[in-house]
Amino acid sequence: MDTMGEEEIPIDTFDAMLRDLVTWDLVVPDEGDDAQAWHLVERAQQRLGELMIARGPWPAERTVYLERLCADCGRRQLTWLRDGTYVCDPCWQKRLTRAQDEPTMVALAAG
Repeated sequence: MDTMGEEEIPIDTFDAMLRDLVTWDLVVPDEGDDAQAWHLVERAQQRLGELMIARGPWPAERTVYLERLCADCGRRQLTWLRDGTYVCDPCWQKRLTRAQDEPTMVALAAG
């Protein structure tokens, strides 16, 4: 299961990254009977190990994604993975503004 916190991330979210791994020959299909299995090439495994030792796991929320479609405006531009979707900065700011402007249940009950 691919998760980020409590939310499940759809597997097709990773299509671009997976295509890049194959294009750059960083993952290759296993040989033999199980042609559906893939593995990282040794060079990529070694580099991952170095990155993990140096920094620990990199949080997806701190990664900038280039040329992704924004979930809100639909434009292909720089996005961030926020609340399980790819959102550009202007749309993220709109979401934050809307969240601040929405009346809370406490305010509704008191009124």
